[in-house]
Amino acid sequence: MKKLSSEREGWSIYNKAKPIENLTNENFEDKIWERGNVTVIYWWQQWDEWKGKVTSQFKNNDRVAVSTWWWNAWHQAVCKNGEKIALHELPWWAVNEHAKIYIGQWRVVNIQWMYEEIKLLESKWYNMKWRTFVAWWAQIIFNNLQRKLDGIIEGLKSSKVWTTKKWIWPAYALKALRTGPNFNIVSNPNSDQLNEFMKVNSELFTWLDLEEIMNEVQEGKMLLQKMIDDGYIQIDHGNMLLNDAAHKGEKILVEHSQSSWLAIDWWNYPYCTSSDTTSNGVSSGLNLPEIHTNIIVTKAIKSKVGWWYFPTKFEKEKADEYRAYCKDEVWATSWRTRDVGYYDIVELRETLKKNKANILYITKYDLLDALGEHAKIWEKYINTKDGKTYTDSLPQWSEYENIQVEYSQDFDLSESIQWKKDKSELSQNYKDYTDHLIEVLWFDGNIVLWTWVKWEEYIVYK
Repeated sequence: MKKLSSEREGWSIYNKAKPIENLTNENFEDKIWERGNVTVIYWWQQWDEWKGKVTSQFKNNDRVAVSTWWWNAWHQAVCKNGEKIALHELPWWAVNEHAKIYIGQWRVVNIQWMYEEIKLLESKWYNMKWRTFVAWWAQIIFNNLQRKLDGIIEGLKSSKVWTTKKWIWPAYALKALRTGPNFNIVSNPNSDQLNEFMKVNSELFTWLDLEEIMNEVQEGKMLLQKMIDDGYIQIDHGNMLLNDAAHKGEKILVEHSQSSWLAIDWWNYPYCTSSDTTSNGVSSGLNLPEIHTNIIVTKAIKSKVGWWYFPTKFEKEKADEYRAYCKDEVWATSWRTRDVGYYDIVELRETLKKNKANILYITKYDLLDALGEHAKIWEKYINTKDGKTYTDSLPQWSEYENIQVEYSQDFDLSESIQWKKDKSELSQNYKDYTDHLIEVLWFDGNIVLWTWVKWEEYIVYK
């Protein structure tokens, strides 16, 4: 096995993730809850890395929470009758009816759509009353306010961010301006502050029609009150309900929205989201002072949509072949085709450093055979202009045009591993590839490999 430089030793002293001993498929959930009662699941790259399938392994949690952002990227939840439905406002694991639902204060919510999702789940024979709690500082989205701001301001930019057009960033912008409507203000019987906020917004953004805004706000206010009266929503006045539950030992599963790579204060600003989607965002978005287990989910190759440097991107012919083989490498919200390429170790090392993951799930592992006899792993960035190398941190934007990548040796992954259920069933080629991947990741936690064909089965590799 390849020996790494002393860089890893210095890196691991601070960031060492101690693996769970004797972790198996059968004891997976029990072993995680033994570590502590707060577990977070989040993505590495962008979207659609099958986080929901990892979430579904947790059957015994007391609460499921979301902390930031909005509009889950068309997460398909499988109901108890086997029917698949798409959830955006509610957590994916709302279909675990034994768990209470918590919407954190850094979340933004469209109450009309939340109501429709609650009623949809109710029509599938789920009990949705007295289950959903919303932090009073969570922002509320309105069509005539944030939606219009989204369209107009994005339209003014020459370099598009390519937002989801779900009005998320204007909600965060108004929150920062302190004129955004939240659950506390909209549910307050006294509307003076709400009216003042809307008046300020319409004067600040002159293309907004105050009468249209107020009509919609009043309709939203009435719907919110109905949801409260009917028991579908309870507002957490003080934003401490989940904190109290954690101190009482309740098992809390957090579905963290989006991915670490798209955090507002990370690398690809302004081509990012508008909140902190790292593990730090969980703490601030839910008032949780401690996280016991961080689970990061990534696919076996890198894929992305939107503009950003992608030095390991496949050539068009190879990318088309891979997408044809995998069938679903499109962005679920807008159906844009994703770019695909070799694994990016430098990015993932930085993600692991910032989030200190305990468990790394690698999904769609059985699709690596599409890479054939010459599968590679991207291990290092090299600036051809000055010779500087990057192993666990990223270069400045201006350097990317001079960046080349250093790959591993080739691995023959042409053999199919579909339907494999245990590490012992993997071929030596796949073991060599996986061992090399673990080594160059500098990761000391557990590694879990998940298949695409039979997604409810996975292999605890380490």
